[in-house]
Amino acid sequence: MYRILPQSFFEWCAATPIGRFIAASVWTMPILETFHIMGLALLLGAAFTLNLTVLGVGVRIPSERLARQLFPWAFGGLLIAIVTGIPMFMSAAPLYGHSGPFALKMSLLVSAIVLQTVIHKVPRMYGSTGGRIVACLTLVCWFGIAYAGRAIAFSNLLGMQPY
Repeated sequence: MYRILPQSFFEWCAATPIGRFIAASVWTMPILETFHIMGLALLLGAAFTLNLTVLGVGVRIPSERLARQLFPWAFGGLLIAIVTGIPMFMSAAPLYGHSGPFALKMSLLVSAIVLQTVIHKVPRMYGSTGGRIVACLTLVCWFGIAYAGRAIAFSNLLGMQPY
């Protein structure tokens, strides 16, 4: 990410009052992480359910109707993940700015949101071959987001050098 945004941006984020507060607090980061994971669980549960339905697996409700029912849950989960993820990022922005897994997670997140929107907004995507292909790609992105998120934590715990 440091190749996309200047290093000064990451240093500024860490130097903000919220970044300094979270970095200095013993309990704030674990609390934020807990809510972040809960938000991701809501988001990913809704996304998995919808994409598997587009693929013909799971519940036998028309995909369009299921999408309308799941959207508030997915949107709420995304909102929780963003609201908790930004302060977590700010607390260690220079580290995340040099993290390959973090850059991968953000790239996959943007891709997943775009692909999920394509399935929902493009006419006749539900039940079509193109819709099934996009649903598969979207599932790969969502799984990749979860994997990259864990890789961020493990690379930090293991003291791995940034990419």
